Amino acid sequence: STTQETPYRLTYGVDAMIPIEVGEASHQRHTFDSEQNAQEMAVNLNLIDKLKEEAQIHEEACKLRAFRRYNTRVRPRSF
Repeated sequence: STTQETPYRLTYGVDAMIPIEVGEASHQRHTFDSEQNAQEMAVNLNLIDKLKEEAQIHEEACKLRAFRRYNTRVRPRSF
């Protein structure tokens, strides 16, 4: 995308994780702590505004480049 971020990340602040079924639980599942996870999610929610601002700046820069590129071919005329 032009913002170089996925819509899911811009909305929820994290990348999508696709669950897979495996016979044995991973190390991450064994060491999961719900309190720490809640704290980390709160931090991510605080940082999402910064991420959205960066995406907006990138999008505006892209639009400005397209505007300038288009206007190099346009000849002003008056009647």
